[in-house]
Amino acid sequence: MGNDFQGDHLDVQTRRLSRRQLILAGIATASVALLQACGGQEPIPQNTPASSGDSGSQGGTGSTPASTADTGSGASATEEVTHQRGGIIKVAMIGEPPSVADAMFTTTTVTSDITRHIFEGLFAQDSEFNPRPMLVDRYEISDDGLLYTFTLRSGIKFHDGSDLTSEDVVASLDRWGVMTGRGKIVYARLADDGVQATDPLTVTMTFKQPTGILLDFLALHEAFIMPAAIAREVGTEKLPDEKTIGTGPFMLKEHQVDRLIRLVRFDDYQPRPEEPDGHSGRKEVYIDELHIIPVPDVTVATNGLITGEFHFARDVDPDQFQLLESDPNVVTIIDKPGMWICVNFNKKQGPMTDKRLRQVVAMSFDRQQALIAAFGNIELTRLDPGIAMQETAWHTDVGDEVYRNVDPEAAKALLAETDYNGEPLRWLTTKEYPYHYNTAAYIKQELEKIGVNVELVVSDWATVVQRRAQPDLWELLVVGLPGSWHPATQIFNDKEWPGWWDDPRKDEILSKMVELADPEERYQTIVEYQQLIYEELPFIKIGDSHTLQARRAEIQGYVTGNAWFFWNVSLKQG
Repeated sequence: MGNDFQGDHLDVQTRRLSRRQLILAGIATASVALLQACGGQEPIPQNTPASSGDSGSQGGTGSTPASTADTGSGASATEEVTHQRGGIIKVAMIGEPPSVADAMFTTTTVTSDITRHIFEGLFAQDSEFNPRPMLVDRYEISDDGLLYTFTLRSGIKFHDGSDLTSEDVVASLDRWGVMTGRGKIVYARLADDGVQATDPLTVTMTFKQPTGILLDFLALHEAFIMPAAIAREVGTEKLPDEKTIGTGPFMLKEHQVDRLIRLVRFDDYQPRPEEPDGHSGRKEVYIDELHIIPVPDVTVATNGLITGEFHFARDVDPDQFQLLESDPNVVTIIDKPGMWICVNFNKKQGPMTDKRLRQVVAMSFDRQQALIAAFGNIELTRLDPGIAMQETAWHTDVGDEVYRNVDPEAAKALLAETDYNGEPLRWLTTKEYPYHYNTAAYIKQELEKIGVNVELVVSDWATVVQRRAQPDLWELLVVGLPGSWHPATQIFNDKEWPGWWDDPRKDEILSKMVELADPEERYQTIVEYQQLIYEELPFIKIGDSHTLQARRAEIQGYVTGNAWFFWNVSLKQG
């Protein structure tokens, strides 16, 4: 991601549930070439499910997602979409991913976007970001909240033809528990007998203390399941292409670095019976192949969408927004909640370990102007202090007075009290994600007005990812973070994530947040956590960005709202 998370001009919004609604609903956890068709095959009728989509309409009651799916032909969500098998969808994606699909190895969006097509976890997020069973058939939680028993679905195949068993789950989760921040949190709370395969289709997790947020963690793309032999052989190394084997609806068939990631339909995939809902429920693959093509220049990606070279662009040029809107062959998408962006600081070593210098940066620049510099189109942005966005049940505006306190003169006065001596602050950035570079350039200009020197260290995104892991190479960088994730699942909670926020008060609050199952009680810990963030400024939130994407109109059944995917879609033929 340019973004670290876990993502049609249609204002695709996820309706915010109140905390009371969550309780009433009994929710105990809250947890992105023109047609090359192989035509002539029989049509497959399917009622397109209701979930966030291009039409942007709102409706529904209670906890039912209020949204619709797009047909690409002007049909409403209640009309039948006749899917035909065949064809290749080509996706333009920013840059070569650090790993094709190993979301345990890297937190970058370019990887996780592919992960969800190849791999699956025990749970997946629905359109309201709640965890729903995926590879799990059923599960039980003991009254004391210390024992979780998961019964797996039978007959699930990996891409290599082997059957999914409990041993695969144990080995995969063991790897997750070592490699990821959220996995480490879970594994630190396990009892001695931890994660066990009690029979071929049953897995138990036993805890020393309640871990009410477990299912939310297991629903994230990083907690994916692979064959046990591969998990144990690869260990903490990056999954090589030949061992990228999951249970998902697509298989990795070919990888040409910087040119092509070719996924093909997995014909032995076993869909769930439930209606599709976000990343959960039934997944049917109608297309033959999905080609993901690294395109570092968003202008090239946008032009390729207009000419038909690509069917979908994960990131398009905001300056060409009106041009895309006027093209009858293109559907533009403003995807909410999207992400929020921040200035992240190296808090492990160097000048930014001084909180006063972080406060100087916070007071030096106007958030709205930074967002305009980053994204150009003001429709794509929003000022808000929340680390969870307004469309979620976890939003709070605590800290707003700090967020909106822009005072360059006060910043200059505070700067004089620090030990800063004019040395250049190194800002890692990339032009592959224009918002990264444009934000850095604007804030550099504002900082230099008050006497802070900034050096922009520009490279491709893959190099930024490598450099940011080395604390002796940088002081600042821009990060995009998912607006739909529960605060307990955000990657900055991991003290080993670049930025290295290590604070015992943070750990104490997070421990409570992870433990509690009651939504009201957990919400209070979110308020407390956000207050701490605005006191310590481990990073500075700039604002919200609603992701601008676009697709060709011949894609049928496309659904947006959490991150893009290409199951349950087809290419209009003829």
